[in-house]
Amino acid sequence: MAFKDHHAGIADVGLKGAAPAEVQKAFDRARSVMIYAFFDYDLFVVGEVQAFGAFELAIKFRLNGHGGDARGTLRNLVDRARKAGTLPPVVHGNTPMSDPIEALIAMRNGLSHGTSDIHTPGMALNILAACAGWIDFLFPKPHE
Repeated sequence: MAFKDHHAGIADVGLKGAAPAEVQKAFDRARSVMIYAFFDYDLFVVGEVQAFGAFELAIKFRLNGHGGDARGTLRNLVDRARKAGTLPPVVHGNTPMSDPIEALIAMRNGLSHGTSDIHTPGMALNILAACAGWIDFLFPKPHE
């Protein structure tokens, strides 16, 4: 893959909703890191952690408002958002990973608590796209 192809793939994954500027900046930071990861694959994990952070920030803003209480773990925030109907209820299936948000929490925790993993561009792009989708779910584009 050439750099221009890598850049185009990441540039195609963006926020399309009405997320607050701080969330957009955090998400764009993840995309920037992933662009540079073309030169050092170790950076894909850093970009993924930043994408998860943007998702977490979006939940905080949605639940608490801009400048509201920013405490709480991702698990607690997701549970609160589900209870409030801001995020959909848990999808029950054969495995705990049947629920897409539960899968994101597990991946985020795996990376945040230390890992020596090196991810591929495809893995990182999937995580970036999933986080973008859930951020847009929390802050949909206003109807015109």
